[in-house]
Amino acid sequence: MGGAGPWRRGASSCRSTATTTGQPVVLPTITVADVRRVGLPPPTASLQPAGGDVVLNVPVNVYAQAAPVTRDVQVLGFPVTIRATPETFTWTFGDGASLGPTTDPGAAYPAMTTTHTYTRPGTYPVTLTTTYSAEFSVAGLPFEPVDGTVDVDSPAATLTAHAGTTVLTR
Repeated sequence: MGGAGPWRRGASSCRSTATTTGQPVVLPTITVADVRRVGLPPPTASLQPAGGDVVLNVPVNVYAQAAPVTRDVQVLGFPVTIRATPETFTWTFGDGASLGPTTDPGAAYPAMTTTHTYTRPGTYPVTLTTTYSAEFSVAGLPFEPVDGTVDVDSPAATLTAHAGTTVLTR
């Protein structure tokens, strides 16, 4: 680990800065296009009440179930780890309204932090777009950020908003 040879001191280890022929080693860089190509799973979009039928003027609870994703791939012969983290969530409710982007994924009832209230009867598609940031590591080196973000759409859910009346029963 001294000062001789093609080695230099790293943060906690030594690594060569050149190949056996004396040429520098060029490590791959990962782009947003690469992350898209590797693919990220769509988060689960959950709606409450479940079942697709809602009542006008009563909030519908929406929430995303998304977790960080890790993918291990080979790029130009190097092992590469890509980590993608959900950053924001955007809901489109099909009636012209949307929510987000927000960093709040929402949560199951009784949290009700991400809701929408329908005011007109009809059938509406509800979509969720999750925006991920990403970082990558080549051959176990420290992680570096990927420039840009990746949007992933979850499958649309369909809700039907019905007019109704509230009846108290005992």
